[in-house]
This record gives sequence, C-alpha cells and structure tokens, in this order.
Amino acid sequence: MGAVVPADDRVDPDSLVAMEYAQFVPADKFDMDAADRAVALGWPGVEPVIAKLLEWIQNSNWPVAHTLGPFLRSIGEPLAPYLIPILDGDDYLWKYWVIDLLLTDAPPGLLHHFTPLLERIADHPTEPERTEELDRVAADALGRIS
Repeated sequence: MGAVVPADDRVDPDSLVAMEYAQFVPADKFDMDAADRAVALGWPGVEPVIAKLLEWIQNSNWPVAHTLGPFLRSIGEPLAPYLIPILDGDDYLWKYWVIDLLLTDAPPGLLHHFTPLLERIADHPTEPERTEELDRVAADALGRIS
C-alpha cells in the first residue's frame, strides 16, 4: 500500500493543469518563448488560456503581439466568443488592436460574426470610438477604402 500523503501536502490537480498551461502564456511582453510555445500548441490546445493570450494583443507595440496576433487570427470562427467581451468592453485601445490584428484580413467565418458591429463603428462611431480611430480600422476590416 502506498504512503498516505497528509491533506496539507497534496497538490491540487487543477493547480497542476494551471502550472502546465502557464508555459504557454507570456510572462511579459518580451516572452517570445511562451508565445512560440502557444503557437506550436495550436488550437484547440490553447483554448484553456485563450483569454490570457488575448490580453497580450492589447498593444501591438509589444513583441509578443506580433507572434500571437497572426496565430489568434488563424483560429478563425472558434475565436469569436472570446472576442465578444473585449468588443463589448470599454477598453477602446484593446478594441482597436482586436479589430486591426484579428479582424482585418480575418477568415470570413470570424469576420461574419462581427460585420454588423464593424459597420456600426465605421458608419456611426461613438465619440470614444472616433477618438481612438476605431471607425477607420473598422472600415479597413470591412475592406472599405478609408
């Protein structure tokens, strides 16, 4: 019979999974190794950490955004539910980068989910959307000449 491990010394299986997936999430904006590991794992492997990966495209000036952006866009339609909270939120700069990096030149299935929203932003932006140039990037995503 195996040794009995005291309850205080047991490792929570969920924390082991979290530690395993942490290797696919950049620790900082220069953590290209983690970004490359996420790309190599692919979809649906990264699904448990997709929200964390999306956080790394909040600024296209971050080096990891250049690796993660094309990868996330390539996921296509399955990415749509994860973009809704961002596009419904108040972080207009993050919205800008989601539209620019993920929806511009997106696979048609992904773009289709957001066409009405992009049309509204392009044609009737709110003041904050206009200030952050979301109207311009939305028009670009729709293939309009701006």
